[in-house]
Amino acid sequence: MLAIEAREIPGVLHGYERSEEVYVFIEGPRWASHGYENVARGWSAYQTSPMGVTGHKWIEGPEMIGSETLVSIQGILDLDYKANERRDVLRLRFTWVLRRDENGKWGIVHEHASQPLADPYGAGDWVTGEGKS
Repeated sequence: MLAIEAREIPGVLHGYERSEEVYVFIEGPRWASHGYENVARGWSAYQTSPMGVTGHKWIEGPEMIGSETLVSIQGILDLDYKANERRDVLRLRFTWVLRRDENGKWGIVHEHASQPLADPYGAGDWVTGEGKS
């Protein structure tokens, strides 16, 4: 996250596996970037875009599950950002899936950032009462 905030794109890209299997569901406005080269192109464009992440804070997590060669890291993250001179906070669910290569380096192979939809079925939250998470 610090490399993103500093707009240090080589540092950001160092976290990704250099593979065509990399599949990123970004927070928008595109649906996804597939393949390392497309992810790199997106981050390169971010470097000069009118928006930027200026800080971050974990609200829930991060939690990690996995094995010796594949892990997922997930949680809820507040991103402080500036866009077109406006400052605000964006709360997102984030998931990263990392795979270890034959040299022991971990690299992101999947990334997903999203927000809950506002009552997509028009039925409200079907989980009620205590224990709601």
